[in-house]
Amino acid sequence: MDRTRRWRGSAAVFLSVAMLSGPSLATVARASVTAASTAASAPRGLRVFTMNGRRFGITTAIHVMTFTKARYRIRIALAHHAIDGGVQTPRSMCVATPGCVAAVNGDFFAMTRRGVPDPGDEVGAIIQNCVLLHTPEISHQQANLNGRSVSQGLDWSDTLDVNGTSVAITAINQELPMAYVNVHLAVSGTLLFTAPYALRTPSAPGRVTYEFALVGGGPSATSINSTAQLQLVDTTTRAVKVRVGEVYISAPWGSPLASLHLGQTIYSKTLSTGGCNDIGGHPILINQGVAVPIVAADTYMARPFARTVIGWTATGRTLLMTVDGRDGVSGASAPQLVAVLRALKVVTALDLDGGNSTTFFAKGRTLNHPSQGFERPVSTALVVVANSPSK
Repeated sequence: MDRTRRWRGSAAVFLSVAMLSGPSLATVARASVTAASTAASAPRGLRVFTMNGRRFGITTAIHVMTFTKARYRIRIALAHHAIDGGVQTPRSMCVATPGCVAAVNGDFFAMTRRGVPDPGDEVGAIIQNCVLLHTPEISHQQANLNGRSVSQGLDWSDTLDVNGTSVAITAINQELPMAYVNVHLAVSGTLLFTAPYALRTPSAPGRVTYEFALVGGGPSATSINSTAQLQLVDTTTRAVKVRVGEVYISAPWGSPLASLHLGQTIYSKTLSTGGCNDIGGHPILINQGVAVPIVAADTYMARPFARTVIGWTATGRTLLMTVDGRDGVSGASAPQLVAVLRALKVVTALDLDGGNSTTFFAKGRTLNHPSQGFERPVSTALVVVANSPSK
């Protein structure tokens, strides 16, 4: 496939469920799917198995994992621990995460042309550990991992109080200008960048970057539902990398920020109902028991692809599922995914990146068969982490 910048969708359905007690999901799959299910050894409290989907017209392997939050939890992993920091395999992100026992690929991302230094540009929003790290670049569905819910987008705002004047932030840690297929947006608005942003701030005629130090040593300037105090330490028109403990705001000339002098402080208030761990995907497959209609023009979901899915049952079990396949040739379509998820008693589910990105890493190896024959590096992953004994 060409290396021009565009979304990278993969089509593998990976269902990961971890169970502490109760009836075996593998038993449910046997009874409701009437298909062969082969259990695989896994860390204690996790159930990992393969499933035959021929009843649903799926001829490729379906890998399933289940778990409850009593023993395990889902975390968002970032390639190189940064926003727009490049790409890594889910395997390597899992290995770098203490307590990780399994991982699947995360949200869609954009690839740049060969030779461009920033190959992993996330598409949707990312909230990690209650910190808003990345705002959605386009209309994009989201999963609240802690709340076990999905939404059509992320509800968020970040507002600056500058000498009594309110200034709205347009985007947080977002690479601009964007250049996806049919999407070309010039640098505009008031943009906020924090240290997790791996690239340099934008530089363009008519813009200036205001460099602020975080007062009081708080955890982050974009912790959701909180206010941060920022002190102006410098200004520049150059593209610069954000230093640790600082916040950079790129704004057009004439912005209320131009009235500030060095040493002066402002306040930044970040709000969101997305929860403390939120990641994007497309589309929502099931929401509170109701299958969400797929738009006819969405050929990616109408045709079979390798898929990766996250979902939850009515009893709160988390499921991760992958389906092997080749783009447009084999794998699962959206209706087939919904049918399998319903058989597994899933009431809420979101499709993640798929196709070549589809990866199911557990038991120290990649269990599925990625479309390209090897595990593909991606920008984000969902990792399954064992809770500490105190949790």
